[in-house]
Amino acid sequence: MTLEHVAVVSQTSRVPIDKLLVATAAVQKQVSRDFAPYWKVNATVDAYAALTDVPIGAWAVIIRDDIKYNAAGIHLNKTNGQPFSLVRYSNNWSLTLSHEILEMLADPYGNRIQEADSLMEDQGRVEYLVEVADPSEAAQFGYTVNGVLVSDFYTPNFFDPVASPGVRYSFNGHITKPRQVLEGGYISWRDPVSTNVFQQVVEQGAPRIRSLGKLPGGFKSMRAFVDRKTSRFRAAVMEGEPAPKRPMLLTAAASDEVTAGQSLFDRSTGASAAALQAQIDRLLGT
Repeated sequence: MTLEHVAVVSQTSRVPIDKLLVATAAVQKQVSRDFAPYWKVNATVDAYAALTDVPIGAWAVIIRDDIKYNAAGIHLNKTNGQPFSLVRYSNNWSLTLSHEILEMLADPYGNRIQEADSLMEDQGRVEYLVEVADPSEAAQFGYTVNGVLVSDFYTPNFFDPVASPGVRYSFNGHITKPRQVLEGGYISWRDPVSTNVFQQVVEQGAPRIRSLGKLPGGFKSMRAFVDRKTSRFRAAVMEGEPAPKRPMLLTAAASDEVTAGQSLFDRSTGASAAALQAQIDRLLGT
């Protein structure tokens, strides 16, 4: 079993460090107790006061008032290929935090696929994107750990060819058969024949399949492409409220200058934090 290190930083005044500590402790328990036995990956999940405190090599998750993408959360990769996530503050921010961490652990680089029969009639075998929390992402299907709302997730049996008695398809048990999408959820796949990306969403009890088109050049992962195409739907489902209009509160990025008294550790972590902060600012146009 692999062990990853997740570092969570709040860059919004609405999630102070004391609240962040409670939420990360709950997600840590969820990952180790619930998620790891199914997906064979564990993680330390720790809260940090600032990006400059995050150790090099940790996968950062940054909570902000706004993340530009009109999504509750988004899973990206740093310029060096290392994964990180952005979470937009809402009443359900702990649900989004859990969702993004679980999906980052299951598929760090946004390209993990699983072959199975298509949900579209006569399409044959397709390549499903492994997004463990998307089919049951709505808050009504989540559960609490230490009193904190966290996300449901599907198990590897989600891609079984047929349903079997006694098999757990999602941790919370709401998914009862392979490749089932619940209200407010979705699932995405690529058809190797047409090379188009398709998606099934469920709204007001009605499943609907739509084509997202071909994966264009410039997207380093199928996950990033799907997130862009689905962001408005995800925000409405997971947050249940509009994005805040006031500007968000940023922590200061680390300076490129190194003071005489800094250790090599401080210099390297500061440079890593500055590089990630600069990438986030470029993405969000800040």
